[in-house]
Amino acid sequence: MSEQPVSTAEMVAAWPLPPRAYLADSVRRALLATIEATDEQGYGELPPEALADLAIGPLLIMLGRLEVDLADARTRIEELERALTER
Repeated sequence: MSEQPVSTAEMVAAWPLPPRAYLADSVRRALLATIEATDEQGYGELPPEALADLAIGPLLIMLGRLEVDLADARTRIEELERALTER
């Protein structure tokens, strides 16, 4: 049986992200940096429930980017389909 993460930082670092998920990885790295800074400043370990407060902003930004990219891709697909039918 695999060992379970014991700290908040280990829990965040263990999140399985797909390859090339650059935005998700940048959010994870920012969370890890915040956890480390909080600990180094003497506040102790950041509780896991505080992660939601820290992550919601960057996650909404990522979701917004994905939404715009998807809309752009749909528009481009429609343009390509029209170009193909005009041939």
